[in-house]
Amino acid sequence: MKPSDMENPERWSDDILAARFHEWQPDVARAFAQFQNGRREKQSFRRAWLWVAAALATSVSLAAFPSTRVFAQRCVSACLAGSSGVREFLTGGVSTTAPKNTFAKPGHRMAAPDFALTDASGRAVKLSDFRGKVVLLNFWATWCAPCGAEVPLLVGFQREYRDRGLQVLGVSLDEDGWKSVRPYIEKRQVNYPVMIGNGDIARAYGGLESVPTTVIVDKTGRIAATHLGLCRKDEYEADIQAVLNE
Repeated sequence: MKPSDMENPERWSDDILAARFHEWQPDVARAFAQFQNGRREKQSFRRAWLWVAAALATSVSLAAFPSTRVFAQRCVSACLAGSSGVREFLTGGVSTTAPKNTFAKPGHRMAAPDFALTDASGRAVKLSDFRGKVVLLNFWATWCAPCGAEVPLLVGFQREYRDRGLQVLGVSLDEDGWKSVRPYIEKRQVNYPVMIGNGDIARAYGGLESVPTTVIVDKTGRIAATHLGLCRKDEYEADIQAVLNE
């Protein structure tokens, strides 16, 4: 880490994680869990173990310094999501979540909390405005490397399924709001509305203890599926298509 990086540890950590996820996506989030289950081939097993060992060593050393603790926490969250004991030890209790998907049948769905937020153009956006469509509601942050890895998927879903009745919405949880979010979405040519979230919407959706968190809302405004953590394209598409076909 260069002295200049000490002035902005979050940007430094983001660059490192982004580079790692480019190399390992999409299996990085599941590497440790697959290692535990013993279902990977020998070569993949060695790669996963080396990645876990490197992440452990890096995170332990970095966690000793306040300026780099943020990288240690995010590395554990992104790379070691399969081990709650390791996460708790390295992050000092910071909550992280392994990739997890749930799907509710129509008769067992809860209503999605409505909200009214402003998008990048200043237009008011309400979840209830999209009643009759299937909504993929993605809670994310610019500093979150797994969130960044999902952006191209969401852009593709909006383009591919828009005419079938899907609407992607992004809610950023960045503390500095549009200062970080606007250049981020412009650079990546995000083709769906993005808003800045607040404490009220976070509480309404269960606290949102980790990002990315993605909720699929059916045509009647009920939560059909929830995806926690970095998920594969086919996992999203299976739920999107199922809800669109209802």
